[in-house]
Amino acid sequence: MYKKTTLPNGLTIVTESIPYFSTVSLGIWWRTGGRFENETNNGISHFIEHMLFKGTSRRTAYEIAREVDAIGGTINAFTGKEYTCLYARVLKKDADIALDILSDMYKHSLFKDGDVEREKDVIAQEIKMIEDSPEEYIYDMFNASYFKGHSLGMPILGKQQNVDKFTREMLMEHFQKYYSPHNIIITATGRINHENFVEKIQRLFYDVQEQDMDKILLENPHPCTGIHIIEKDLEHIYLCIGTHGVSQIDKKRYPLYVLNAIMGGSMSSHLFQEIREQRGLVYNIYSYVNCYHDTGTFGISTSTSQKFIEEVLTLIKEEISRIKNKGITDAELAFSKEHIKGNLFISLESSETRMGRLAKNEIYFGGYIPLKDTLRAMDRIQKSEVDEIARLIFAKTEDISITILGNTDKEKIENLWKS
Repeated sequence: MYKKTTLPNGLTIVTESIPYFSTVSLGIWWRTGGRFENETNNGISHFIEHMLFKGTSRRTAYEIAREVDAIGGTINAFTGKEYTCLYARVLKKDADIALDILSDMYKHSLFKDGDVEREKDVIAQEIKMIEDSPEEYIYDMFNASYFKGHSLGMPILGKQQNVDKFTREMLMEHFQKYYSPHNIIITATGRINHENFVEKIQRLFYDVQEQDMDKILLENPHPCTGIHIIEKDLEHIYLCIGTHGVSQIDKKRYPLYVLNAIMGGSMSSHLFQEIREQRGLVYNIYSYVNCYHDTGTFGISTSTSQKFIEEVLTLIKEEISRIKNKGITDAELAFSKEHIKGNLFISLESSETRMGRLAKNEIYFGGYIPLKDTLRAMDRIQKSEVDEIARLIFAKTEDISITILGNTDKEKIENLWKS
């Protein structure tokens, strides 16, 4: 059962009681992330996430880890483009311990100068790890070119030159502006009593005061399409092909999810079967959907050898053309609906996934979207709607952007793609 309470200081609490779960997942979510940064402070949200684990006025960094380990729980955090989360998963009997630790990390983290300086080296290693992992790095490169000049195009980890300049004062100023109560959603799923949980939150967060600040307006991005090649000495060539999608609140996202499942979202998808299974040209290939407040992308990602790059690109281009001009079949529509619904049901067996779903519903819709409503929306999708979204996102070849990481001939790629 879903319940929601908003405290006088603006902090929002949402819970979902699931009596048959033995675990409880708790999360503090902030409506902020990489999108709320600029060129000079890019990476600051991710840096703040790290600093929350470096010790409070009540606990050292070791004591935070030790207390969670002592009850067999997990604690972690992540920074996204439009939200940031600090969360824990524990047994029901240990929920109060986890909640006390999370609130302590939010309210009393010290952000010591020495810790800030040491964490710069840690994040530098994290940045290098991504750059040494082409499968991940290609996404940063695609976003950087597609959303050029916009915060959605900046990497979550930030640029090394920015990270090196961060000071305690800069971190605290950003923290106080973007992490205040009006931007907080506290979620809990599992064996939770909402009223008791709200009382505990009130006791722990009563002294957290709202900050005076202007409403933050999001700037709508303008995609920069084209073919972008990043030269790097690699055994494989990595590519990401993307175009405009839809926003998180656009009803056309459901037909887009269906299209994604058919094109490259599963092992039985067109791209995987044709390029991987039938021809053996790649190890992996898949499509994906990203949705934000006001925009989104649809993408296809794979890697291959220099020998096969032109054949792989040709096959992807042919699949895009085929799906745009001929559409999907009724059998594919029925299959993909069941695939998506099955994945959704399986994922919701985790209290952690349910906790995330609560928060994202609140962030994007300001309330709860019951599972039955999502399932009904999936069931109502018509073949014509999927065909329409395919024609929309693949309308013009020049609206489809390509980012390639590796050594290849740009002129050949351009001639092949534009022919």
